[in-house]
Amino acid sequence: MPTVRRRNPDVHVKALEGIVSANTFLTVAVFIGITGTITASSTVPPNCVAGDDIARNFFLFEILSFGFYLLSSLVAQGMKLSVTLLAAGDDFYGDGEQKPVMTDDCEEMPAWRAAAPRERRRAVLRYARPMMLLAAACSIMGTFFLLLSMIDAIQLKFGILSCNIPLAVGATFALSVLAVSGLLFYGYTVGYALYNYLP
Repeated sequence: MPTVRRRNPDVHVKALEGIVSANTFLTVAVFIGITGTITASSTVPPNCVAGDDIARNFFLFEILSFGFYLLSSLVAQGMKLSVTLLAAGDDFYGDGEQKPVMTDDCEEMPAWRAAAPRERRRAVLRYARPMMLLAAACSIMGTFFLLLSMIDAIQLKFGILSCNIPLAVGATFALSVLAVSGLLFYGYTVGYALYNYLP
């Protein structure tokens, strides 16, 4: 007996919407970082002020982060559209549920619509898992580069880490622990969902 999670397109759509929402929120942070101006604190010793190489890396990581978030959002939106269109057929409907009326004139229908429901479902959802995995992986990579850019922002503001300035080291440590913990949790839940809740 098929399970609800395999027949209900809302599960896939909501998962994709969650990826897009997270990307949107983090993309705002990227734009704030790019447009903002970071000046070193007056308490930073002259020999600990971050150089041009760190400023260059800061903008490079911000741009890479934006690129990964953009790719992730576009892939997720594309899969959301595919799943929504697939749900218009009878693939996700179970026994006793009202199914849309299908025409018998198959010559006027594309081949994928004229195919059997099971074949049509497999044709579209065949790419659901790898595409959702790609979207999630791009979100993780975007967050990783955003973390690197924030570490550079800390060095631009509070001094380079090699000087062992307590404020810079403490902020970097706290940010790294929180971000890496979030990435590990997100990666685990995405992997579990993809391999247990997708056909």
